[in-house]
Amino acid sequence: MPFSLKQDEDAARAHLRAFWAGSSLGRPALLVEADRPAFVETPWGGPSLDAKERDLLPEWHAHEADNNLRRPVRLAESMPSAGVDWGSNLTLLAALAGGDYEYHAGTAWIRPMPDVYDRPLPAFDPHHPVVRSVELCLRRVAQVVGDRGYLNPPALLDAMTTVSQFREPDRLCLDLVDRPHDVQRWFEALTRLYSDTYEHFYGLVRSLGYGDASSWLGTMAEGRFEAVQCDFATMVSPAMFERFVLPHLAYMTERLDYSLYHLDGTCQMRFLDLLRTLPKLSGIQWNPEPGAGSPLQWLDALRAIRRHGFCLTVGCGSAQEATELTRALGPDGLLLTLPRFKTEGEAREAIRAVERCA
Repeated sequence: MPFSLKQDEDAARAHLRAFWAGSSLGRPALLVEADRPAFVETPWGGPSLDAKERDLLPEWHAHEADNNLRRPVRLAESMPSAGVDWGSNLTLLAALAGGDYEYHAGTAWIRPMPDVYDRPLPAFDPHHPVVRSVELCLRRVAQVVGDRGYLNPPALLDAMTTVSQFREPDRLCLDLVDRPHDVQRWFEALTRLYSDTYEHFYGLVRSLGYGDASSWLGTMAEGRFEAVQCDFATMVSPAMFERFVLPHLAYMTERLDYSLYHLDGTCQMRFLDLLRTLPKLSGIQWNPEPGAGSPLQWLDALRAIRRHGFCLTVGCGSAQEATELTRALGPDGLLLTLPRFKTEGEAREAIRAVERCA
C-alpha cells in the first residue's frame, strides 16, 4: 500500500535498502524535511491533562499523530509515520516490570525501586493494563494514519539502563561487583520482557496492515527494527560490557531484522570491537555527548565504524556539514539526517549539493 503523504516512495525505499546493505545508489541515504507552507496545527480540544494522563488517552495520541503527519514535507528517505510516544519512549519496559514513572521538565523519568531484586522477576503478560492501554492507543492512531504512512511499534529502553533507574546508577555500579547474580537475573528477565513486548506490538502493527518500523530514530526499515542501546554503558568497562550488556544485545539483534546501536556518547567507541561480534547488528547511530562538536571533528571514529562493516547514521547541523561528511566518508552504508528546512526549495538544493559531492 503506497503512502499518500510520500512522493517518490519507490526511490526512497530503494535508497534505504541500499543503505541497510552497506551500499548506496550514488549518494548517502538522507532524512530531509521542510516546513509545509499550508500547515495549520489543530489545537487539542479535549480535557486538560497532565503528561502522564495523556499517555493513557488514545485520542491524545491520535491528535498528535495527525498534526505530526501533516506538519512537514518529507523528502529523500524521510517517511511519514506515527506511533505512540508512551512515557517519552523511556518508561514502557519499567512499567511492565512493576515500576512507575513521573515527568520532570517535559521528560518522563523512571522512579527508583531500590528493592527491585527482592521482587518477582517480570514476564510479559498480554493482559497487563499497560499493554491493553498501549494497544488501544495504537489502534486509534492506526485510524488516523490510514494510507498516509506507516504505524510504528512503541520504542523500548534497554534492560541495563532500566535497572540503573530502579537501583540508581551509582548503586548499580556497586551491584555489578557486589551482587552480580542479582543483576544478571534482572537483566535476563528484562531482556526477555523487552523482546516479548516488541514482538507483541509488532504483531499488532502487522495485523493492522503495516510492517515498516523506525523506532525513535526516524530511519525506516522494512521489517522488525529497533534502536538497541545501553545508555548506562558509559559507566562500565569493556569487560563488564562484554559480561552484562553484550548478551542482551545479542538476544535482541537475533530477533530483529534490522538494528542500530545507539552509541550514546563518544566514550562508547571503546566497545566497537565487542559490538562487531554481534552478527545481526546492522549499524551504529552516532550520538555524541553535548559539547562533542561537529561530526567532522570525529572523522577517524566514523571511519572506524565503517571499517568494522557497520552502516552508520549521523545527524548533521547543516547542509554544508552533510556535503563534507559525504566527501570524507563516501556514500556507501551512510545515512545523514539534516535539520528541518524552512522551504522545500532549500531542502531540495541541499539534496542536490550532497549528490554533487558523492
